[in-house]
Amino acid sequence: MTQVGDPNRNLKKLRMQGVRDGVPLLGPQTVHFDIANGCNVRCVTCWHHSPLLELQHVPTAAWKRQQLPLETFKRIFDDLVSLGGLEYIILSGMGDPSLHPHLVEMVRYAHQHSVHVTIITNLLQVKLDELFAEDTKSRQGMLDLLVSVCGVTPEVWNAFHAASQGFDKLLCQLEFLRSIGFLPKHVQVINGQNFHQLEDMVRFARIWPAKRINFKFASLAKGTEACALTPHQKIQLRDDYIPRANAIAEFSGIPTDLAEFRTQIDPDSHRTAPIERVGCYMGTVYCRVTVDLELLYCCNTEVSVGFINSERSFRDLWTGASYAALRTQFLDNRFLPSCAQCGKYKQNVKWAMKLGRIQNAADILAPSEPVSGTGGSA
Repeated sequence: MTQVGDPNRNLKKLRMQGVRDGVPLLGPQTVHFDIANGCNVRCVTCWHHSPLLELQHVPTAAWKRQQLPLETFKRIFDDLVSLGGLEYIILSGMGDPSLHPHLVEMVRYAHQHSVHVTIITNLLQVKLDELFAEDTKSRQGMLDLLVSVCGVTPEVWNAFHAASQGFDKLLCQLEFLRSIGFLPKHVQVINGQNFHQLEDMVRFARIWPAKRINFKFASLAKGTEACALTPHQKIQLRDDYIPRANAIAEFSGIPTDLAEFRTQIDPDSHRTAPIERVGCYMGTVYCRVTVDLELLYCCNTEVSVGFINSERSFRDLWTGASYAALRTQFLDNRFLPSCAQCGKYKQNVKWAMKLGRIQNAADILAPSEPVSGTGGSA
């Protein structure tokens, strides 16, 4: 039973008030750390490693070698803790975090402070034996693995990842997790190569047990638009594959976000988020820190707040004028064209529901029609 003066209850009140007013009364609830730019695959939807990238957007080899130093991570983490309210961190990257030599140490450092960790990874090079060897909190609900699957047969997996092998290694890693009773979350990024596998993606999560399946569209730009679904494929996905996959998931008891995913389908553009019908609430609950210490307002690399350095700490930026101006802009629904492909759309849906601005995902759809193509697309 929650007692009067319960600090968790007080934190929730402060968080909710901050989200409602667009003025933070705490530090962020979730911070996304990019810890490695390099990657061991070349997913066709990726803005940094896709073989489809236009030449002018291909990163340099030096950029791909960049990693976030462990001590820098700890310094920023400590600053976050001092602000209060930190509950989750995400360890990811412009590449794959498993390439960072101190990934496990970062996880344990967060766990020492009772902060939940989510690792977003293709899983191929994660040292699972080390990750679960000593850190008992990893087995006690303090760790999530978001495993980017994106194809449940070797042919489709290889096509999506632009790789000639790796699917068997993925299955070996999933077998290890199954053997210790750990349930990862499966992430299925949907494009023209794999949309037809939606039902099999749910069946895959029965064979290789998943805590949840997250379906998403990639934000397509810089040449990656070449792997987008056609308008006909989007309609087929919306009207055929999603209902059938959802029926299998419900029968199997596998949680998914298919209801929210359906609201993202616009047959007429690359738009994936009717953000103006939902609103943006990320300014007081979430942010992202890149390898070169750029602080991003959200996961959108176009929305920069500034750089963390010897003269400006995370706290300085979080409480500064630039951040406040961005919060006001998005609270007023003055969105950027790239917001039409919002990467935090489903989190915004959840906050809109918490605030009572919508009741469920169906409220996002226009009456008697699917989501239309209003607004710009990136």
